[in-house]
Amino acid sequence: MKELKNIIRIDNETKRTHAWRVTFQRRGEIFLRTFSDGQYGGKKKALQAAISFRDSLRSCNSFFEHQLWVRTRLRKNNSSGIPGVGRYEVLANPDTQRYNIFWLASWVDEHGSSRKRKFYVSRYGERQAKRLAIAEREYQLQRVCAIKAQSEVPA
Repeated sequence: MKELKNIIRIDNETKRTHAWRVTFQRRGEIFLRTFSDGQYGGKKKALQAAISFRDSLRSCNSFFEHQLWVRTRLRKNNSSGIPGVGRYEVLANPDTQRYNIFWLASWVDEHGSSRKRKFYVSRYGERQAKRLAIAEREYQLQRVCAIKAQSEVPA
């Protein structure tokens, strides 16, 4: 039932509650509204009201913007200040104690798989490696969000 996304049915005989509930979340804000069968003149009319309410929320809130917001929130454990970009030092050779230092751009692709790309400080320098990692992350984020917005939003 794809057309009932964000809509659930509530039938609680003990509390005599019969309704449809719309739950919709965007940018951390939750929109919740219940459509009672009795108030709307029956189960079908309550469902129609719930669907139109849900659709009005969808039209006001761009799916693309939501996908972008979800992927760019700064987490508490972020140390670089840029979501999905970090600096790493990995021991390359234990005998010589040589480290590979790189900036890593990470993202989730359109299929839900985690993807990463490294930019080595030894090749690009510290500033350029960081800039390239940030640029790669932003490029992939825009690409994936655009693909997801096209494929998951009903016309």
